[in-house]
Amino acid sequence: MNIPLRGKNWSEHERAEIGRLEAVCSATDHWSLECDHTDAGDPWCIIYDQQNHRIVLHIARIERRYVVVWPRAGRSAETSSMTAAVEMALERLRVSTRA
Repeated sequence: MNIPLRGKNWSEHERAEIGRLEAVCSATDHWSLECDHTDAGDPWCIIYDQQNHRIVLHIARIERRYVVVWPRAGRSAETSSMTAAVEMALERLRVSTRA
């Protein structure tokens, strides 16, 4: 899968992967998904915990790579695949919701 050039919004494939994160948010009473882009045009999404007023997950495309950040855990990961980024995000979200 070709990664879009810098400054381009989420591709159709990337949006489909983000849909998997949206499904997790829909199944959680107090989580919401917000997407936007940086001033340079790089897209990002966050999962926001409205009950605890904090970001649970941040995922972005920067320099044609995907960065996933879990702020509360102080962890981050980087990959060249949006599918892998979402898989990492979902796995960590599953672990954190079980804890």
